[in-house]
Amino acid sequence: MSESAQQPTSHSSYLVPNTGSTARDFCMLERNLLSHLKLALLLSILSASILLRARLVPIDEGPKEDGGTPLASIEFAAAILCVVAGGWEYYQGYWDLRTSRPFLVAPRIHLVLMSLVAMTVFGACIALLVFG
Repeated sequence: MSESAQQPTSHSSYLVPNTGSTARDFCMLERNLLSHLKLALLLSILSASILLRARLVPIDEGPKEDGGTPLASIEFAAAILCVVAGGWEYYQGYWDLRTSRPFLVAPRIHLVLMSLVAMTVFGACIALLVFG
């Protein structure tokens, strides 16, 4: 086959030649995006369990205000932020892959967003320990 036969007939798709580590790099991008989605799902489940006051061992203390709604809202916002950070990293890496730029260094905005998610999870752990 000639080189011109490998080009797509429609302009809606784009072929990236599989040279070097292109396929491995693309799978890395997808795997990272799926990891971000998995973390977001876990954070949203944590948010729901805070709202429902789910516990492994039920404690009958009566109605007690423990700040569940604000804490659950913060956890859910962290889940959404995690999806945004994962999408940002995926599309930046995909654009770098299409333009044949090396993308070994993660974007700085991704580091900032994921640091905010990590601080939110750490703060939620401390708040849950304090509120009991």
